[in-house]
Amino acid sequence: MPNFRFEIVEFGKTTILDEELPSADLASPRAIEMAHAALLAGNSTGADQSGSIIRVYDEAGYLVATVNFSDVVRDNSELQSGSTNPPTEEPGVMRSG
Repeated sequence: MPNFRFEIVEFGKTTILDEELPSADLASPRAIEMAHAALLAGNSTGADQSGSIIRVYDEAGYLVATVNFSDVVRDNSELQSGSTNPPTEEPGVMRSG
């Protein structure tokens, strides 16, 4: 399985995690899951993590996805407010070419 590097930048500190995933298509959803988990942990401490970001790189070092926590927060609040238009794409994901 391919290995991906997740760079999580929170409060100016970078944490690097390596994870094997079956395909690059699963890297973005995994980064979104990580952002959700970090936001939930931050909510219990009262920390504002909206400026945090996760970048995902493949084995060759190419950027395959970027997840901005601010987009994940916005998408969560829209869903919780009862928006009838659920997102059609992955929230907070910018793909590189």
